[in-house]
Amino acid sequence: MKQNGDAMKRLLIGFVLFVFAASFGSTTLAQTALTIRSKALGKELALTLTQLRDMSQETVVTGNEFVDGKRVFRGPLMRDVMQCFSSVLPKTVILTAANDFQSEAPVEEFFKYNVILALSVDGVALSMRDKGPLWMIYPMSDFPELRDPIYNSRLIWQLISIDYQ
Repeated sequence: MKQNGDAMKRLLIGFVLFVFAASFGSTTLAQTALTIRSKALGKELALTLTQLRDMSQETVVTGNEFVDGKRVFRGPLMRDVMQCFSSVLPKTVILTAANDFQSEAPVEEFFKYNVILALSVDGVALSMRDKGPLWMIYPMSDFPELRDPIYNSRLIWQLISIDYQ
């Protein structure tokens, strides 16, 4: 009897380790993909990839200095992502990538240019290895003023958090 109990324990431990190893280093649909925080409002929202995919999706066909030619990016509008957090929007946000790179962006640009939080490029889900799972994309090919280097610093990939006062 004791042998069967020990075997079951080993099997269960092996299964747990397998699941842990399989998910290590990747963002699953149920894990937090993006955190939005406001010190002034004293609130925080954690969004999963599933929640972001369930939002209305927009397509932006554009090029930038990080891709060859024009590519088809798809994801929710940044303004929609921000408005799911609060109806009171800030003037600027601090965007933080997984490697701790940060960039500041005026929120009015999210409305003016239909900036998206890309989840896929050319129909393929973005991975951590390829600037994902979240990449903020401006429609740079549609607006000559967006070709200024300041906007390249706002094309934050591996985006993990948005913070504001």
